Amino acid sequence: MGNYEYHDRIIGSLLPTHSSSDLYALDESELWWIGHFEFLKNHGYMMRPRYRPGWKPSYKPGILEPLFSEDGQSQDHPYVMDALRISDSYMVAMKRVKVSTGEDQVATFFSNEQHNTNPRNHCIRVLEVLSVPGDDNEKILVMPWLRQVMDPRFRTIGEAVQFFQEIIEGLQYMHENNVAHRDCASNNMGMDANLMFTRQYHPINPKKRHNWSGRALHHSRTRCAPKYYLIDFGQSRAYNPSESRPSEYALKSGGYTPPEGDAGIPCDPLATDVYILGTMLRTSFLDGDPNVSKPGVYGFEFLRPLVNDMIADDPSSRPTMAEVASRFSDLIAKLRWWKLRSRAVQKDEVLAKPFRAVYHVFWTASMMLLLKPAIPSPKNAPDVLQ
Repeated sequence: MGNYEYHDRIIGSLLPTHSSSDLYALDESELWWIGHFEFLKNHGYMMRPRYRPGWKPSYKPGILEPLFSEDGQSQDHPYVMDALRISDSYMVAMKRVKVSTGEDQVATFFSNEQHNTNPRNHCIRVLEVLSVPGDDNEKILVMPWLRQVMDPRFRTIGEAVQFFQEIIEGLQYMHENNVAHRDCASNNMGMDANLMFTRQYHPINPKKRHNWSGRALHHSRTRCAPKYYLIDFGQSRAYNPSESRPSEYALKSGGYTPPEGDAGIPCDPLATDVYILGTMLRTSFLDGDPNVSKPGVYGFEFLRPLVNDMIADDPSSRPTMAEVASRFSDLIAKLRWWKLRSRAVQKDEVLAKPFRAVYHVFWTASMMLLLKPAIPSPKNAPDVLQ
């Protein structure tokens, strides 16, 4: 079946016959998911009421009303949809990917039995791959729904160190298996925070419960350690280990273009990954990012020499991910317990600083009484992905 015929059959009948001034009306990408509701339901996945055939808004027309209604929450990414696994209400992300990009191959490679059981593998796990009926050019990857890594904020230096450890280890693991991520900025990292939350949070408004019945309360990362993952392999490349790795043109990632990208000079893609990761550490923690009003966080100057080497202009001068991991481990080994348990203070924090500092003393004492380590460890967390 041709793409146009397929589009007309799946989408055409769902399109409104009149123009709508409702800013929160269904767009064409949402209609695509509604057109596949029965297909996804038959495979065990239930989308929210907004994405079910025959949906009628529960809110009155207007600009603000949809913001306060569960079914007014639309997906930000046209190719990603949230759903609950019918068998156990586990929240998943379903992503449409073009077969031509090879994203499904990279993602499933790190989800096979050999890699899935390796604790050093921090690539998001693919639970299932669905072939799109009537369209051989696309597939749907079903994966755990992950939360943004910066939400909620890191409470301690040690909590952030756990994040650094897992992402560094994960990118090193990709490189050891001859795969370059090529877009490993913070927006392509995610956090499995299910153990932190007492009830499932909403995928679009994560401060709310999934059923919209109130606030989504959560424990700290220190008390209930999350897991961190690398996601989105749409720009990733896998290389033949028996052949020399080709140079690649660097891509803009996380709002920044590596120097080799600005110069239009192809280079080793693994060196570009190191730069992108180093830039994430600099803009998210050390210095902040004025482009998005991100203030930076106090307490991470111990990373400065390593980060400076990672973002060197000359790709050949940057350390490999194996060297980054080794140097990072040496740095962490030198940190005292009180440093790791100290507050990760936002650089724009002023008025609440003394009050939060006092509260932190009592909170730290409670975590120590519970024998929670300064660097959270998710090793004993149960596997809910089966």
